[in-house]
Amino acid sequence: MKGGKAAIKFKDGTGDGSVEFDGNDMYVVRSGVRIAKRIDRKWVSLLPGVTVRDIKKKGKRGRAGIEIVYGGRDH
Repeated sequence: MKGGKAAIKFKDGTGDGSVEFDGNDMYVVRSGVRIAKRIDRKWVSLLPGVTVRDIKKKGKRGRAGIEIVYGGRDH
Protein backbone atom coordinates (compact mmCIF):
# COMPACT_ATOMS: atom_id res chain seq x y z
CA MET A 1 0.00 0.00 0.00
CA LYS A 2 1.73 3.18 -1.17
CA GLY A 3 0.44 6.66 -1.72
CA GLY A 4 -0.64 9.74 0.19
CA LYS A 5 -1.38 10.27 3.85
CA ALA A 6 -4.79 9.49 5.37
CA ALA A 7 -6.47 9.17 8.78
CA ILE A 8 -9.71 7.66 10.06
CA LYS A 9 -10.77 9.04 13.44
CA PHE A 10 -12.65 7.03 16.08
CA LYS A 11 -14.02 7.61 19.56
CA ASP A 12 -14.85 5.12 22.28
CA GLY A 13 -15.48 5.18 26.03
CA THR A 14 -11.83 5.92 26.79
CA GLY A 15 -11.18 8.78 24.37
CA ASP A 16 -10.26 9.63 20.81
CA GLY A 17 -7.97 7.84 18.43
CA SER A 18 -7.26 7.27 14.78
CA VAL A 19 -5.98 4.81 12.25
CA GLU A 20 -3.36 6.69 10.23
CA PHE A 21 -1.50 5.96 7.01
CA ASP A 22 1.70 7.95 6.50
CA GLY A 23 2.26 6.97 2.87
CA ASN A 24 4.20 3.83 3.77
CA ASP A 25 2.83 2.32 6.99
CA MET A 26 -0.48 2.16 8.88
CA TYR A 27 -0.75 2.88 12.63
CA VAL A 28 -3.34 2.98 15.42
CA VAL A 29 -2.83 6.24 17.34
CA ARG A 30 -4.27 7.11 20.78
CA SER A 31 -3.62 10.47 22.48
CA GLY A 32 -0.97 11.24 19.86
CA VAL A 33 0.97 8.01 20.57
CA ARG A 34 1.38 5.24 18.00
CA ILE A 35 0.27 2.09 19.80
CA ALA A 36 0.24 -0.44 16.93
CA LYS A 37 1.58 -0.86 13.40
CA ARG A 38 0.10 -2.89 10.55
CA ILE A 39 2.62 -5.51 9.37
CA ASP A 40 1.81 -8.39 6.99
CA ARG A 41 -1.96 -7.83 7.35
CA LYS A 42 -1.80 -8.01 11.18
CA TRP A 43 -1.56 -5.40 13.94
CA VAL A 44 1.72 -5.46 15.89
CA SER A 45 1.76 -3.69 19.26
CA LEU A 46 4.32 -0.92 19.75
CA LEU A 47 3.63 -0.70 23.52
CA PRO A 48 3.85 -3.37 26.22
CA GLY A 49 0.47 -4.57 27.45
CA VAL A 50 -1.47 -3.31 24.41
CA THR A 51 -3.13 -5.67 21.91
CA VAL A 52 -4.81 -4.46 18.72
CA ARG A 53 -6.67 -6.92 16.53
CA ASP A 54 -9.13 -6.93 13.66
CA ILE A 55 -12.82 -7.60 14.24
CA LYS A 56 -13.83 -9.88 11.38
CA LYS A 57 -17.16 -9.83 9.61
CA LYS A 58 -18.85 -13.20 9.93
CA GLY A 59 -19.02 -15.03 6.62
CA LYS A 60 -17.55 -12.09 4.70
CA ARG A 61 -14.12 -10.93 3.68
CA GLY A 62 -12.69 -7.81 5.20
CA ARG A 63 -12.78 -6.20 8.61
CA ALA A 64 -15.67 -4.74 10.61
CA GLY A 65 -13.29 -2.71 12.80
CA ILE A 66 -10.51 -3.05 15.35
CA GLU A 67 -10.40 -4.00 19.01
CA ILE A 68 -7.89 -2.46 21.44
CA VAL A 69 -7.04 -4.32 24.66
CA TYR A 70 -4.95 -2.68 27.40
CA GLY A 71 -3.40 -5.17 29.84
CA GLY A 72 -6.32 -7.59 29.45
CA ARG A 73 -9.07 -4.91 29.53
CA ASP A 74 -11.06 -4.35 26.30
CA HIS A 75 -11.50 -0.76 25.02
